[in-house]
Formats: sequence, C-alpha cells, structure tokens
Amino acid sequence: MSVDETVDRNRRNRGVVRAAITNVIKSVETELAKEVSDIEVLKDKLNILVKRETDLQTLYETINGQIKLLELEKEVEHELEYSDSIIRCKDKIQRFIDKHRCSNIDAAVITRQVNNTKLPRIVLDKFGGDIRKFHEFWPSFEAAVPDNPSLTRVEKFNYLRSLLIRGVARAISGLTLTNENYDKAVEVLKDRFGQKQAVISAYMKTLLSSQPVRRINDTLGLRNLYDEINNSIRSLESFGIDIDSYGNLFYPILDRCIPVELMLLFNRDQVVKGVKGPVVSDLINVLKGEMEARERYRAKISKRTELIPITKSIYPFLRKPKLHPLIEAILPRQH
Repeated sequence: MSVDETVDRNRRNRGVVRAAITNVIKSVETELAKEVSDIEVLKDKLNILVKRETDLQTLYETINGQIKLLELEKEVEHELEYSDSIIRCKDKIQRFIDKHRCSNIDAAVITRQVNNTKLPRIVLDKFGGDIRKFHEFWPSFEAAVPDNPSLTRVEKFNYLRSLLIRGVARAISGLTLTNENYDKAVEVLKDRFGQKQAVISAYMKTLLSSQPVRRINDTLGLRNLYDEINNSIRSLESFGIDIDSYGNLFYPILDRCIPVELMLLFNRDQVVKGVKGPVVSDLINVLKGEMEARERYRAKISKRTELIPITKSIYPFLRKPKLHPLIEAILPRQH
C-alpha cells in the first residue's frame, strides 16, 4: 500500500471518529437542555468523549507524520476546530457534575432530606485507624452516604477517601476512583478494622492499660477510671460480651486499678450477701457509688466555702502582727 493510500485510509478513519464525536456532542446538548438532566448519562458521555478524543489525537499524529509540509497547516486548523468543540463540551459536562455534587453533598458534611423536612447538617468525624472507633464511624458513614440514592459509587468512594486520614488513607491509596473499587475499598476497611475479635482485643488492651487509682479519696482519679472502664465495658457488651460471664477475666484487671480500701468494701459486701464468686457488674456499681458520693460531698463543701468568706475580721490570727517601732525600723521594708 502506497503512502497516499495509507493517508487516505487514516483520513477516512478520522472522519468516522469525528462523526462519532459530533454525535456525542449533540446528544450532550440535548441532555443538558432537558428540564431534569440525567447525571449518569452525562458521565457516560464524558467517558466516551475522552476515549474518542484520544483516538482522534492518535490519528492526527499519524496523519501529520505522513503528509507533506504544505498540507500540514490546513490539517492543524481542522484539529483545532474539533479540539475546541471537545473542550467546550467536556467543560459543560464537568460544570454540571460539579454543580450537582455541591447541591447534594459536601465531602464530610451531609445534609439529608426526610419527608421533605431539612435536617440539621451532620458533620462526620474522620477515621484515623483506631479500631475501637470503626464500629462508630462506619454506621455513621453508611447512614449518610451509601443510603443516598443521588450519589454514584464513584462519588461515595470520593467522600469515603476524604474521611480517612493517616495510615487508613494509605490502605486504599492504590485503588483508583471507579465503581468497582468502591466496593473493594469497603471490603478492605471492614476486613482490617471491622473484625469483631480484633475490636474486642483492642478494648481488652484498653482495660489492661487503665491507670490505677491508689487513694480512695482521689475523686478525680476515680471519675476518670470509672469513665474509662464503663466505656470499654459498654462497648464490649455491644459485641455480645457478658462481663459477668467473664468475671474470672475482668475481675483481676479491675482489682489492679481500684483502690485497696474500695476493694475491701466490695469484698465485705459480697461476703455479707453470700456471693461465692465476684460479680463484675457489682464491682463497677460500687466504684460508681463511691465516686458519685465523693463528688457530691466535694460539691457541698465547695458551696459551703463560698457562703462563708474568709476575712481578717472573722479570723484575727490572719492579721499581720504589730511590731515595736524600733524593730520595724531595723527590718527591711517589704513591698
């Protein structure tokens, strides 16, 4: 086949691609002219347009390398005309997609509509890899994003990535933004952070690392200890762990953290009740009762102190003693 025949064949192929691009542009204009445009259709058109643009560019390069220099100027003019049309069409589609996205959701801030009632804006917390937080993060994300019918899976994937930080973001960084990869990303996250046994182990480690309180009159320490224990216990119960059924496991952990005097009170009470084995829930209630009693007492003392101001007239011993004038003259003046 001669060079001229090859050029003619490539030009015919170019004509076919140009015609296809023209049809795509016309269909985009028709879709955008509708009262309610279909964003999924426009996204498909954009993908087709990008593919056809690549095909056309390849043909341009091939033809330009085969034709004579005198013909090159005319070819470049035609190229620019089609390139401008493609660019304008892609911009129109992208602007529509961006406008649609902003009107429905804003990365980590989601506004939901229920029964035509606008609910308050919900701000989703970012997830940084703490396995104990995943079972709180994921239901919140699912309620706000996957249940939103106006979002594509690619958009959901994009919003999911915006909420992941540190090492979690790196876990799915190799997945490109596609519908299929959204499902893969969800699978990766659930497999890494959603395993029940791994979450239970994480809470057990939290209990084991609890800071012991040595003095029974350390009210603030008792409060912090109770909050930490209670949060971990409640989370474990949400995974079906009955703390009283695992008393032999939990009791030594709590015994290490709770003041000796309080443990003595608890064991004395268990003996009086005739309880053979330690009941963990009872021990937590004893800790709670002691902590709340001390907080209440401290509040009363503080209030009483506010009502009785300390003044020199009430407490004469607080007055500065008077010295002999000669002694005052010798002593240095204090400012």
